[in-house]
Amino acid sequence: MDDAKEFICNDGKSALRRELAARRAALTDKPWRSRSACLTAAEHVRGSVMIYASIGSELSTETLIARLSMRSDVELFVPYTSDGEIEICKFISQGRADKLGNLPKECLAFTSDVKLDYCITPLLGFNERGYRIGYGKGCYDKFFRKHTECVKIGLAFDCQRCEFTPQPFDVPLDRCITETDVIYF
Repeated sequence: MDDAKEFICNDGKSALRRELAARRAALTDKPWRSRSACLTAAEHVRGSVMIYASIGSELSTETLIARLSMRSDVELFVPYTSDGEIEICKFISQGRADKLGNLPKECLAFTSDVKLDYCITPLLGFNERGYRIGYGKGCYDKFFRKHTECVKIGLAFDCQRCEFTPQPFDVPLDRCITETDVIYF
């Protein structure tokens, strides 16, 4: 089965995705929780770091992006998703992300051959073994299979912990950072 068909299949996680999205959306103190998780995450990375630009009810990464962009020991990158593939882009400036989480092209410098030390990824849920539930397109799983050298960090709210059985193509995280905890897998 090719990668495109592999990730388009119904993976049986649709109901769980809706439940996790509702849990996340129901949080009333997201700014405090986001800031707490981001400050902790900033302490755990250095070198070349790729971090997603948050959208919707995701844990906001604005604080983390701002903090990391000022550090001399960090080279900051963001993902640009197109046709189910993630490209690594050098972060130039903050902007409003589109519905896929892509910053405007004028905020980025497209690059190639980057060896990432860390990749901070969005998620809807994560389990006790480090597997994540994303949005169902498999973009990050495909990306992680190509970029095995980076430390994979999920950024989530505590309420996003859940139990599920991963699919054979799922790639586990190395750790997950929430507003109250750093969980190593």
